[in-house]
Amino acid sequence: MTSNGCPVGITGRPLSSRASAKEDSLNRMSLLLPVILPHDGALVDANVQGLTGFDIVLFGYWPTPDWEDPTIVYTDRAVEAEAELYELAGRFSRAGASTDIQLYVGPSRNRMTALQNLITEEANADAVVIPKQITLWNNVLVPLRDDRNVDQIVEFLNAFDQESMFALELFHVASEESDIKAAQEMLGGVEQSLLNRGFTESDLKITVEIATDPETAIVEQATSHNVVVIGETEEQPESDRFFGLTYERIAERTDVPVAVVRRRC
Repeated sequence: MTSNGCPVGITGRPLSSRASAKEDSLNRMSLLLPVILPHDGALVDANVQGLTGFDIVLFGYWPTPDWEDPTIVYTDRAVEAEAELYELAGRFSRAGASTDIQLYVGPSRNRMTALQNLITEEANADAVVIPKQITLWNNVLVPLRDDRNVDQIVEFLNAFDQESMFALELFHVASEESDIKAAQEMLGGVEQSLLNRGFTESDLKITVEIATDPETAIVEQATSHNVVVIGETEEQPESDRFFGLTYERIAERTDVPVAVVRRRC
């Protein structure tokens, strides 16, 4: 760890503290949103609208080859990178979301993961998006293995802009037919919690599928959605992984962002 708190070989710093058009940020969920630079994806207002109920932490990261000095790259690219991040933050701010901005330069893989873990802890983020193209947030798949962490997941889903959301599927993979009834009851309890928060029956769908490989079933189900929201489990991540192997494998096998809702003690 360096003197500025970064893992060795990484340089960078926070660029701004919270900037918001609203005063109620203390009561909102926080979402860490990685932005791999240079950012080549177009961000339109619809991408931002679904996230305006969150406090956003934009985690900007410019990956460098192992042979390049991150300090030199930071000096050369900081102005360009900061402009991209401020443009993204401006869109969120104009829509009413608060933003923090962080910019770092360094090698990819394990050191980037170590830094992202550090930023997540320091920002006390409620959820983290595993890096993917920023997309629409209105068709959500929520795989649930059991009812642990359900309260936190419901709170997270409630922060989405409900007016822009048209589909939210609660999904469970059962190992055998005898498990279906209990799974439906568990998902039904989650559905009721969402209805109590203002969602409508037309927004929600419950699916229980029998499969021997839950991970593959989730990946296949995700093809008809544009974001996956999954609760953090007790799986211990390896040093070069973010959150753990399961989340990373699901993210790698899908074309949509995976948002991991962190457990709270």
